[in-house]
Amino acid sequence: MSSKKILKFLLVSATIIGILFIWYDQSRSFFKATNGEYITMWKRYGGTCYLIPGKYYGIIEPDDDYIETRNKNEYVDLLWLINQPNHLLYYGDTEDKIYNANKADFTISNYLDNKQKNDSLFTERKENYSHYKKGVARLSINILEGYASDETGETQR
Repeated sequence: MSSKKILKFLLVSATIIGILFIWYDQSRSFFKATNGEYITMWKRYGGTCYLIPGKYYGIIEPDDDYIETRNKNEYVDLLWLINQPNHLLYYGDTEDKIYNANKADFTISNYLDNKQKNDSLFTERKENYSHYKKGVARLSINILEGYASDETGETQR
């Protein structure tokens, strides 16, 4: 095989590998809650996952209003009160990071930061189980498997 053919083969192979890497790193899922709000799940190469309110198409990590977690997390819950669409409550791992640069327009809070208060506001006890109250829109995302379900039980992939 001539050196030109080898070089051409290597160049084509590197291009294909580069395109596959970019495709994997830039792929996202969009999940819709029953209140009409969207969450973008962006699983990045290297194990980082961003959960971003709305539909996010940027090619770099967002700079405001997002949650940074790991691709290996299973279930996380995102909660909205129907009458407060500019506030998102996140129930996930204690190690996850929440970024709110401009708290005037939109805020994300960690449910676990004040679990007792949030339990009283968002949940009610029925028999031996706690359930979210009416008026709470919930989106439960399985990051590892790449799907979500809402409070009606409807699954989105």
